[in-house]
Amino acid sequence: MRTFIVLVLALALAALFAIFPDIAEHTMSIHAFGWVFEGKQGPFILLLLLALGVFWLLRRILLAILAGPGQLWHVLRSGSKKRKESHLRDGLAEWIDMRGDRGWKPFRKARGFLPTWADDLLAVLPQSPADLPRPNENDDALHIALCARIATNPNNRPKPDVAVRKAHLTAWLNVHPGAPLALQRQVDLLEDEEDWQGLVEKLESIWNRGGSSATHTAPRLASAYMHLAATDSEHALEYLRKAHRLQAESHTIVLTLGRALIDADDAPACRKLWMLHLEHQNNAQVAVELAELLHDDALKTYRKLEKKSSEKITPALALLRAGLAHAAGLSGLAREHMDKLLDKYPSPQAWQMLGTWQAENGEWQAAAESYRQALACVSPAT
Repeated sequence: MRTFIVLVLALALAALFAIFPDIAEHTMSIHAFGWVFEGKQGPFILLLLLALGVFWLLRRILLAILAGPGQLWHVLRSGSKKRKESHLRDGLAEWIDMRGDRGWKPFRKARGFLPTWADDLLAVLPQSPADLPRPNENDDALHIALCARIATNPNNRPKPDVAVRKAHLTAWLNVHPGAPLALQRQVDLLEDEEDWQGLVEKLESIWNRGGSSATHTAPRLASAYMHLAATDSEHALEYLRKAHRLQAESHTIVLTLGRALIDADDAPACRKLWMLHLEHQNNAQVAVELAELLHDDALKTYRKLEKKSSEKITPALALLRAGLAHAAGLSGLAREHMDKLLDKYPSPQAWQMLGTWQAENGEWQAAAESYRQALACVSPAT
């Protein structure tokens, strides 16, 4: 680096003297030890810089000779060994942990240099994840982290044993605390183990520390809460509400939360939840179940929906309106609404509701055809 600076300075001075030749032609004098040195300042300065360059080169050659004939080329080209080694370690740490720019800048600074400790890292790369030895606390930190990254890769086939992956992750986080990729692999492992409580705690911890975005974390956390609700009936409603706060637009979560509210004898809260959901989301199954829940107030709710403009009526609300009209005894209006809905937005739920009406009236052939249409709507998605 110092040689580079001297070279740049020499080139800059040469360019300056070429642009302003009068400055280079000025005579300068140096008085030292009773001697007087006179000369043109341009050539004098350039010769001084050249002398410094020659001195540096001779010094490097002398050091190489003293180190041994075999070290001459190595000394001339290696530069600062400790600095390049530090850059290489930093780059590898960033690449393994998936930090920053993944080590691109440190690797560039360490280009042309490979220390002896890198041999152990290179020896790890060709090994199968299942063949990697368990981490040893005496191993180098980069060696531990690299082995753990390879062993915990979710794309490994076959995957190493859960206990082996857990040991690698623990060692990885011991040598590189808070490594983003290690924390992500820990989340994957908790999902594989179906440790939903541990998964919730880990995801919340990562999110609170700003280690992951809401877009990435919220769906996984909501899914974990759903699994907890399925296994813990005592706190199911609490978990479902947390999942709903994370993903209010999820059809599955809204439907499951509504059913849990009904089981908890809180039907009014369920009606409010489902109606609000249908005003913003198109969920046909919620519309079907809400129509059944509003059976006693069918006419009142139907009239409210009739007042809405056609632009505000989603296909799910249109299905709800048809179901409420039928429940209120307005068979003609119900069939009219249903025909318009099926013409524009056919769905399995709409065809099944129509088939149920036809079966109630003894129209068995028509009901069978409606059920067949319902199955036909389902089959492309299955």
